[in-house]
Amino acid sequence: MKFQTISKPGKSKFTEKGSKFLGFAFPVGDKESIDTLLRDIRKTYYDATHHCYAWQLGYGKNMTFRYNDDGEPSGTAGKPIYNAITRLGLTDILVVSVRYFGGTKLGTGGLIRAYGTSASDTLNIAKIKTMEIGDKIRFVCSYEHHPIIMRTLNQYHIILLDQDFGEHVTVIVEIDEQDTQCVLNDVKNATNGIVNGYLTQRHKVTQRLKE
Repeated sequence: MKFQTISKPGKSKFTEKGSKFLGFAFPVGDKESIDTLLRDIRKTYYDATHHCYAWQLGYGKNMTFRYNDDGEPSGTAGKPIYNAITRLGLTDILVVSVRYFGGTKLGTGGLIRAYGTSASDTLNIAKIKTMEIGDKIRFVCSYEHHPIIMRTLNQYHIILLDQDFGEHVTVIVEIDEQDTQCVLNDVKNATNGIVNGYLTQRHKVTQRLKE
């Protein structure tokens, strides 16, 4: 399974009718790190009018998210920030937009555009990377069975492959987690039940940078 996030924090700034918007994007891995970053932002920019944000964690059925308007009219700040995240298909990310009120009200539509622009500008600066979730499987086999195993594995998308040729051959392969059981079954069947693989690590994350 693949998903996209950012490889390092991003920062942007723009002004709309006197109001200054500071945008921040952070790669995050858990709710605790999000809470820490939000505390730091509020402490550093304590004199700002609003600290609006959105975050998303996980992937697939385990994905969770939240957005917050921090005193702006409902749906005018956190939601457009979150929409900027989902538009790019990002997760494991926190985006914050800090506003310094400039004296002129922007109205509902103006706020939605301003916070959306702040988030989009910030994400355009951040470098997007593709992450691939895989299961790592280990096989130990004879030299006779090695080519049979490799032919079987090559029918699938291999993320990483490591082989050690000693008294026996050890093959450690990382594949898409959705293919794990099929690979285990296919190798077992191809070797007439002689070679059985087993998982050494679940949900291993391998980084692949987007071109």
